[in-house]
Amino acid sequence: MKRIVLISLVVLMIAGCSISKEKSVFFPEDEFFLIGHRGASAYVPENTLASFALAEDLGADYIELDIHETKDGKLVVMHDKDVSRTTEGDGKIETYTLDELKSLSIVERKKDKKTVLGPSENMAVPTLQEVFDQFGDSLNYVIELKNPSRYPNIEKKLVQKLEQNDLIQKDKKGRPRAVIHSFSEKSLQRVHKINPDIPLLQLISFDEGEEAELSKKKIAKLLTYADGIGVSYEALTPPFVNYMHEKGLAVFAYTVNDPEVALRLQAMGLNGIHTDKPDLVEREK
Repeated sequence: MKRIVLISLVVLMIAGCSISKEKSVFFPEDEFFLIGHRGASAYVPENTLASFALAEDLGADYIELDIHETKDGKLVVMHDKDVSRTTEGDGKIETYTLDELKSLSIVERKKDKKTVLGPSENMAVPTLQEVFDQFGDSLNYVIELKNPSRYPNIEKKLVQKLEQNDLIQKDKKGRPRAVIHSFSEKSLQRVHKINPDIPLLQLISFDEGEEAELSKKKIAKLLTYADGIGVSYEALTPPFVNYMHEKGLAVFAYTVNDPEVALRLQAMGLNGIHTDKPDLVEREK
């Protein structure tokens, strides 16, 4: 009798921790996406054509990139709003024309070592269009709107760029070609208003040591425009992931560079992770 009760308790515990299979309609079930964070940025300077090319070679499902707008209205790929960390220049991107940005050499900083590279085609600040031109439909894209309040109408320009490149559709495997994410709720809502067919991920941060938790009011608001969320991996728990999936929201984690953590998150049922190392997890061939 005791043995039967014990087995029943174990079954109930397992059932209570199971992960729902109801994931966002935009992302196929039972797939775990590896998103090359700024390309293969652990190995090659971030947000360069060279970094994206390596991410493709290493088998990334998506490349993640960040966009800003130049003084002359061009969408360019760089993480920071200031050029000083990743180039030999200084100052805000919006104070540079595209030609001026192109003249800057990329700087690679590792520990106390600084290496100046380029500028060359693969080691220069790329435009968003140059990324699309080089990789076309061989890669899928996660595009972050960085500091969108600094750039009026950047959402409209981005949507137009996606439309012009036929990226508002699914690939042959049923995955969205382009996804937009941002910490800016207002910016994502503007994108949704312009074109509701674009998958959107709301980036959310939690304090160090805090477990992910969202109020019913927050979730209800997310469901009016977002298809999923991106959360720091340290905050994620199985019950939270399960609950988000029950609500139809995809869950992605940033930024994971430990293979054991990646496998644990995969077992937790996540839709995918952002990683500087797209070869972090061995994929089935």
